[in-house]
Amino acid sequence: MSEKESITTLLTLLDTRQARLAAACKEIADWVDHQGGHPTALRIRDRLNEVERDAPLIRNTLSSLKPVDRPLPRFR
Repeated sequence: MSEKESITTLLTLLDTRQARLAAACKEIADWVDHQGGHPTALRIRDRLNEVERDAPLIRNTLSSLKPVDRPLPRFR
């Protein structure tokens, strides 16, 4: 795997994990809010908003990476 492919794969995994963690944090904040912990839920949502602000930058970076053209095999 080339360096560019490794970077693309890593960024894709990070983006996927970030989306999953954000969804989990939303569920936790909703549960905390339902339990009466409104200030805690607000802090969770504030941190979540910070994470979600970075999501467009990650997606733009991923979309700017073009597929790698594989070199032709060498025949001997």
